[in-house]
Formats: sequence, C-alpha cells, structure tokens
Amino acid sequence: MLRTIIIKEILDNISSYKFTIIILLSVILILTSTFIMVRDYQLRLENYEILQPESNDPTALVKPTPLSIFIKGLDENLCRSYRIRFGGQIEVGSKQQSVNAIFRLFTTPDLLFVVKVIMALCALLFAFDRISGEKEMGTLKLTLSNAVQRPRWIIGKWIGGFTSLAIPFLIAVLLAAVLINLLPQIEFSKDQWLKFSLFLVTAVLYMAIFYSLGMLISTLTSRSSSSLIIALFAWSLLVFVLPNLGNILAKQFVDVPSVQQLEIRRQHIWIKHVFDRIQGRVPSGDVEANINRENEMLMADYRMKFEKRVQVSRNITRISPASAFSFLATDLAGTGLLEEKRVKQSVLQYKNQVFGMETDSDGNLIGEFPSFDYRRLSMAETMNAESWGNILILMLFNFVFLSAAYVMFLRYDVR
Repeated sequence: MLRTIIIKEILDNISSYKFTIIILLSVILILTSTFIMVRDYQLRLENYEILQPESNDPTALVKPTPLSIFIKGLDENLCRSYRIRFGGQIEVGSKQQSVNAIFRLFTTPDLLFVVKVIMALCALLFAFDRISGEKEMGTLKLTLSNAVQRPRWIIGKWIGGFTSLAIPFLIAVLLAAVLINLLPQIEFSKDQWLKFSLFLVTAVLYMAIFYSLGMLISTLTSRSSSSLIIALFAWSLLVFVLPNLGNILAKQFVDVPSVQQLEIRRQHIWIKHVFDRIQGRVPSGDVEANINRENEMLMADYRMKFEKRVQVSRNITRISPASAFSFLATDLAGTGLLEEKRVKQSVLQYKNQVFGMETDSDGNLIGEFPSFDYRRLSMAETMNAESWGNILILMLFNFVFLSAAYVMFLRYDVR
C-alpha cells in the first residue's frame, strides 16, 4: 500500500504543470549559476597568477578554491593580497575582482544561493497544498474513506512528493559538476569532491525541512490559498528575517571598533613612536619593534572583540535553518568564517617570519623573503563540533516539522 501511494504521488507530480515549471526553473538557474561562477573563478585564478609575489616582495596570497564555483562565500576576500610593511603593519590589497561588478550590488548567484533561497521556495510550493488542496477538491475524503490508513498515506505522500523534487535537483547539479570536470583549467581533488558530496547531502536535507514545513502548514489550514500565504511568510522569516536579525542583535551586544577607528589608532601609534625617535627618547633600532608590539596588541584586542561578535551572531542566527546551512556549506567549501580565521592566523605567522628585515626610505621591507604557503582545511579538519552541530540543527528542524505534520494530519478534519 505504501509503495502504491508513493508511485501515485510521483506520477501525479510529474504530470502536473507546477512540477514542470518548478523543475525547469531550478535546472535553468543551476546551469546558469554554474556558467557565471565558472567565469568568475577563472578570472580570479588569472588574477592570482598575475599577483604572484617575487622573492623580494613580502606578500601573502591565497589561491582561489574551485569549490567557490558552487559556494563562493568569502573566497574573494580570502584571496586578496596581504603585504607586510614597516612596523609589522599588514596592507590588504583589493586587486582581486569578480568577473561581474554587479556582484557588488546583488547576492552572488552561486549554488548555495540557489539552494538556500530558490529551492527552499520550490519545496514549499511543492508541499503547501498537499493536504488542504486535496480537501478542497474532495479527493482526500474519498481516499481515506477506503482502506487507506492515515499514517501510511501521509508518509507515502511525503516520500513521493519530496522524491519528485529532490531527484531532478540532484540530476541538474550532477550535470553541472560533470561539465565543470571537463574544463581543463579546473581541477578538483578527491577531498574537494568529498566535501561537495557532503554539501549535496546537506542541501537535500535543507530542502526536506521546507518540504516538511509546507506539509505542516497544509495540515493547519482548510484552503490552499491560506496555506500559500502562510508558506510565503514562513519562507521570508526563515530565509531572510532571522539571519539578518542575528547580525543586528550581535552588534548591540558586542561593541567592535570600525575599520576607520582602527586605522586612526594605528596611525597614532606610528606617529607617536616616530616623534619619540626624532626627540631622541628611544634608540632608532627600537622604533620598529615598539610599533610592531603595539600594533599586535591593538589587533589582538580587535580580533578578540570581532570574533566574539561573530560567534554571538552565529549562535543567534542558527535559529534559522538557512543560517545553519550557510555556515556548514561555506565551512565545507573553505570559503567561510572558519577558513577566514585560519588565513588571518597564517598571515600573522608569516608576518613574524619576515619582521625585522631591512626597510627602504619608503618604509618597505627589502631582502629575500620566504614564500607564503597556505593549505586549506581538509574534510576531516572541517568537520569539527560546530559543523556537526549545524548538521544536527538541520536534522532537528526536519524532525520537528515532519513530526508535527504527521501528528496534525492524524487529527485533521477531512470533511
């Protein structure tokens, strides 16, 4: 009986106009997104080759990851150049540019955005009238008047409906991955393919949350029009409102100086020590060491406050599955806050390696410098307690919505 219900649901979905529209839309978006992001990655890779520092240039530079094609995250910021200057100051470059300047005005159209926003909406539109729509047509009462049990019917309805959405999505993504793999400039390592595979698993889990939510909403209403309004409100709340609310609240709880304030303080430190040297208060050899020491204290305090704000924001925004999914996806791809923190630590270590060398009249370090080698986190290193926590949050959301839909349907008035 369960198998019959699942097959019937799949066949009904395939023959519906809603299925055709949603699937065509998702496939077109995924393939278009892949094409745009491939061009963006190729340009950033070309910029990386051009910006490669010489042996006499104390500059740290991180290579773009091919996973940024699917999950760009902070990769453009991570791949900027970091030049070490007099006094241990780190000059951040801005020469890495996207293939399209319009990215600065709108959200980057990578696969993460398509799944987080568009596929979540598609899942809701698939499920919002599963129960209330059949009640309006009168088919629900006729079906349950036979020997069909409610538990089997709702489970079969969920499996058949979500399968109709998940399989075409996976086919479209795998097609895009195969096309990318054929390009000679782009090479994925085995570890990166493992990360991408886990991303797909979590993407399906994320979509299942919104499908279960749609089923729940459908069991709470008697009309599909009411279900649609509630579904759109829930989608807007979970995808847009709650993630931004966390950032706003974190700014109120944790005070962090602005970049302009930080730069003013760094200039004040430099001016103070240079003036002391001119006045003869300190030996010339101690000026750079003193500037570096105070800059390190200033940056350490800034990093501590900034990381505290980031952590508070992450903890608050994880009440939304969209935030938990974004954090997990970007950490997996090596384009998230976890990788950014590690890049900054590596740049500071590199600065300590080259600090103390001779400078020219413009304050630039001169001499032969070691190259900056950076390796992104592996799959095993990425899956820390926080990543597993994000997976657990997605599973918990899915369990709560699906269980609630199941319980509410057992009490649903089909008349």
